[in-house]
Amino acid sequence: MSMADERMDREEGGFGSTAEEGRSGRKKRNSRAKADGDSKKKQRPKGVSTLLWILRKSIVPLIMVIMLVAGLYIGYVVLGKQAEGDVFSWATWRHLYDLVFAES
Repeated sequence: MSMADERMDREEGGFGSTAEEGRSGRKKRNSRAKADGDSKKKQRPKGVSTLLWILRKSIVPLIMVIMLVAGLYIGYVVLGKQAEGDVFSWATWRHLYDLVFAES
């Protein structure tokens, strides 16, 4: 057998040929499609789907805001040893801003 014949044998169905891989891939896809078709998805009402989508998209910013408030509280009350009532006062943070960004 010549080298060209061997190459053709490999391409047509030799060991590890792409033709076999393609057939096995189709079998896997068909079995997945059957499994998906057998299990029926529960359809949610449009309003519930929209609400879940909004909650999924807003969870990270919501957690970030909560952590910002917790960090302000811990930094001002625990580390700074200041009064708890002053931490959420606008005047406190305005004064801090003026101290940091004041022209010297």
